[in-house]
Amino acid sequence: MSATKSTIPRPTNEQLAALYVERKLGCGELGKMFERDPKTVYYWLKQAGIQTRARGTDPAQWFAKGGQDPRSFSGTKHSAESKAKIGAASRGRTPWLRGGVHWLHTVPADRNPKWKGGITPERQEFYRSAEWKRAVKAVWCRADACCERCGLDWRNVDRKATPTFPIHHIVTFAVSELRAAVDNLALLCRPCHIWVHSNENSIQAFLASPWPRRDFAALDQENAS
Repeated sequence: MSATKSTIPRPTNEQLAALYVERKLGCGELGKMFERDPKTVYYWLKQAGIQTRARGTDPAQWFAKGGQDPRSFSGTKHSAESKAKIGAASRGRTPWLRGGVHWLHTVPADRNPKWKGGITPERQEFYRSAEWKRAVKAVWCRADACCERCGLDWRNVDRKATPTFPIHHIVTFAVSELRAAVDNLALLCRPCHIWVHSNENSIQAFLASPWPRRDFAALDQENAS
């Protein structure tokens, strides 16, 4: 769609019917023809009382199987130059700031008992670092690409059902010195990772606290005396 107002007049309802119904042109094609957004063309069709086709029924919009369709990126790879540009753009991203301060740093702790001081931007930055990438590679090699809880082999899973194997921090990410410690990381399939952080994990498997638990019974007894 052109950034400026189109000089091509809106087609008549009869022209729309001829192009959309008889010639089977889609909203995208008509949008290019009349220099309008495809959504605008869709509204034209509705205003004209023309029955629109359901999504996915237009063969012109289908991708050919096997990665042969020129519009599909399947089976291709980014060039080294493209990878360098994507990496530079990613590293150059900065979080949205409110008055120069990330909004997570302004959230009071009592609003969420799991709030850890607004480390999300710090986490995002760390996950792009070379240190983290080396740690991830070491964990995958140690685990031989298998979930370290159930043994599920990533090479044999249905990628649609289990798309990723997250790297799990045994001691929380908030402890900066252990963020990339390979012994503090575990490779888990997604179902196991969800289980570890659920109430079903009553034995606290794959979880450890860097802070000692307080003996409240002993503390109460001490205060009573």
